[in-house]
Amino acid sequence: MKRAFFVAVCAIILATNAFAQTSLSGLSPKEARSMGMGGSFKVFATGYQAFFGNPAGFSGPGTLTLADIATWAYLRPSPANIRDLVEIGLGEVTQAETEASLGRLIAENGFGGGASVGMGWSGKGLGLGLTMISDSLATGASYSDSLTTVRSQVNGIFGMAWPLEFGPLKMSFGADVRVFYRLDSSGDWPFSTLASAMLNGQSYSADIAALSVKGGYGLAVDTGATVVLGPLSAGVMIRDYGYKFFMGNSTVGDIMDTFSAPLDGSDEYALEPIYTAGLGLNFKNGSALAYSFYAEADDPMNFLSEATVDFESSLDLLHVGAELKILHFLALRAGFNEGLVSIGAGLDFALFEVDMAAFSEKITGVAEGSGRSGIALQAAVRF
Repeated sequence: MKRAFFVAVCAIILATNAFAQTSLSGLSPKEARSMGMGGSFKVFATGYQAFFGNPAGFSGPGTLTLADIATWAYLRPSPANIRDLVEIGLGEVTQAETEASLGRLIAENGFGGGASVGMGWSGKGLGLGLTMISDSLATGASYSDSLTTVRSQVNGIFGMAWPLEFGPLKMSFGADVRVFYRLDSSGDWPFSTLASAMLNGQSYSADIAALSVKGGYGLAVDTGATVVLGPLSAGVMIRDYGYKFFMGNSTVGDIMDTFSAPLDGSDEYALEPIYTAGLGLNFKNGSALAYSFYAEADDPMNFLSEATVDFESSLDLLHVGAELKILHFLALRAGFNEGLVSIGAGLDFALFEVDMAAFSEKITGVAEGSGRSGIALQAAVRF
């Protein structure tokens, strides 16, 4: 109880200071397991996934992740798109053809990607981890006018969870405190500047050195709870509830020259809190098969309000997914992410895991109608 009181006090102190002039959205990896299930399996996350989901998952079995590496690309995985990128990479097309192909990819879907790496212990009431995430996305109508947003974040996470049992009813409560460092592009960077440097074999140029960045460190709190009764689960979580923090301005060139990033500044920011609630069903057919279903809603109060007035619009807040596990080795996944289809699969080799997904998601102002598509790949070594 003393530990619970300590974490609760930290949360209250942070919450009373959670105001700022500018809000920033939190940054989480596109995990292949979650994305293959339509962006669900965050409220009921366990193990390493609890670092980006519900900290109540720290009450689960103990898992030591020596390394978790994930990468994703915002790209419709069609044969034509893959062929165009291969030809560009091999230098088999002209500059004009390259710009036309990249411009088309951006206009139709947005273009970019990201990566994350992390390690830590999660389970038996404790979460202790270190994660690093970077994500970039180019949007626009053509190659010449496209802009790129780059976001990066390093997190040091300390969390705890407390399981309770009342007969057949099992409950878990969890909370974590995160120390993070955030480094973002200051405004949008011209996509043509980045693409030209890469296509010309230059990882660094004078144009790239002049690009502006902003950075700073802060604190955030994540809390959550789950309830399990037989195969039925329910849960809720609040993430990115944070203290105001300050970001300073610099350039890529200054960081490269001084080997130091901006640590503070005069501009106030805060992370935008994320509220999510969900329901789950988990069934086992002996040791051969296990199947699960999840439905999770962002901003649950708004979801319920929208569902009573316009159910179709409420789907923009809903993540639905299913997972079939065969012999604890093979996992097949599918889901609807805000009404758009996602699929995935995973292989568990005891200490080594591989997951992959083809996902879709809606994003304002990009790829009207069909949303944005992408692919994700994740590999991990766990004990």
